Amino acid sequence: MRFIRGRQGERGQALVEFALLLPLMLLIITGLLDVARAVWQENTLAYAAREGTRYAIVHGSAGNPAAGPDNPNCGGALPDVVICTNIPNVVRQAAIGVQNVSVTVTYPDMMGPTPCADRNCRVIVDATAPFIPLPSQYLLGSAYQITLKGGSQLVIQR
Repeated sequence: MRFIRGRQGERGQALVEFALLLPLMLLIITGLLDVARAVWQENTLAYAAREGTRYAIVHGSAGNPAAGPDNPNCGGALPDVVICTNIPNVVRQAAIGVQNVSVTVTYPDMMGPTPCADRNCRVIVDATAPFIPLPSQYLLGSAYQITLKGGSQLVIQR
């Protein structure tokens, strides 16, 4: 009886502690979920860039269709179909679940004044996408975002 009477003033203590710690616990849980989502999306971007690079090394200057990196301006009058359309499409199709993927294709090796798309020349494909953490998405109107990037570099084989 004395044990029960001695705890009369502690009836709401657990409820108050729970109310104080709940926001912190939810922040930690959503933070862990966001880190997991970010790692997954970055791995997906790296895989997608690798798939785009594989397509690019098969479709060099001797491929069918052939890549022509001497006209890298994709917004121009005669954009290269492989560089401006096919490689980005391959990357976006491989990036399942990642939205707003931007693709950059670069031929860093030069053969005279023009970029090289021949055998033994390198090609680099970078895929980037914005990542919006859950608290920013739901509480801040997507004000805070991180840009995730995956890239790949291979040597043209044919």
